Amino acid sequence: RRQSKKVEKKEASGMKAKSTLKKQKGQSFVELSGLLTILIIMLAGVADFGRAYLVVVELRDAAQEGASYGSYSPSDFTEIEARVRDTMKDPLDLSDPSVVTIVPALTNPSQACAGFDPGTLVPNEIEVTILYQMPIAMPFLGTIIGGQELPLEATVTNTILQPPCS
Repeated sequence: RRQSKKVEKKEASGMKAKSTLKKQKGQSFVELSGLLTILIIMLAGVADFGRAYLVVVELRDAAQEGASYGSYSPSDFTEIEARVRDTMKDPLDLSDPSVVTIVPALTNPSQACAGFDPGTLVPNEIEVTILYQMPIAMPFLGTIIGGQELPLEATVTNTILQPPCS
């Protein structure tokens, strides 16, 4: 009889251990799924910010192309914009005016020529600004920044080299 009580106690304690082990496995699975969700969202955010950095670099390169052309033809805003739009098609297509805004401007609008402003001795310059609303992929970043698009801007200023002021 003593042996049967010991066997019953062992079986009962073994069953408790198994049920406790099953509960711990379920708890671990729930914790893992929650952690993986957070990690995937963070990874999407890192990818978005990496993509935003790449786009800003490419926007700056395109603005530099427009400003370089504008330093020789400062009053030809149409061609400056065309140069910027023709700079790239991939990964960002600048040819669509509804997506990308290009703003060429003279720092001294009365003098679209090489030289400087005689009153301030500041050189005449052309400035090309590109504005782009980058759609983001990270689901919750929009609530933090106030929308599902990240506003990006690149501005380049060049000194006007041609034509000479008279």
